[in-house]
Amino acid sequence: MEPSPRAEEARELLEHVGHRVHELRSDQKLTLDQLSARSGVSRRMISMLEAGTTNASLATIDKLARALRTDFASLVSARRPEPLVPARTDAATTVWRDGLGSDARLLGSSAGAGTTELWQWQLAPSARYQAEADPPGSEELILVHAGSLVVEVEEGDLRMEEDGYLRLPSDRSYAYRNDGDRPCRFLRVVVVP
Repeated sequence: MEPSPRAEEARELLEHVGHRVHELRSDQKLTLDQLSARSGVSRRMISMLEAGTTNASLATIDKLARALRTDFASLVSARRPEPLVPARTDAATTVWRDGLGSDARLLGSSAGAGTTELWQWQLAPSARYQAEADPPGSEELILVHAGSLVVEVEEGDLRMEEDGYLRLPSDRSYAYRNDGDRPCRFLRVVVVP
């Protein structure tokens, strides 16, 4: 039986990320132990990721990117969107999926004094995504285009309906959840100092 197109896409992304991590680690003459100490990611996880034999969370990839002095988009995208060149969201890199029909696509990233990322998310009904805390001072701007989104934070659940938006300090644990009966589509702008 041949792998599904989604499984093939996930395998290709995994191989690409592993190759980029190995390439950057080699360019910087870092051992697995040095990258592990710098990133807080286990040596075994890095080794398996480089070999393409394990999947890594978005937070793990982000930690490795920072330790390798690059950004998340540079590790997951085969190419960056060119300035002044329109693109379609369905051509963007899908970096997260669940078995319910949810996905997250990284549309673009810009690095200056910090990093800014533009994401398009879709959460299927009953889907939930648990995020890990971003670096200190990080925040997200979220805009719901369709459906409803619940953002779980320590203070309680924050519910947004279509056209609702939220500024979220993301340097702490939080989660996204769809309690509705239709998919929730939202944009996320992640700002990391």
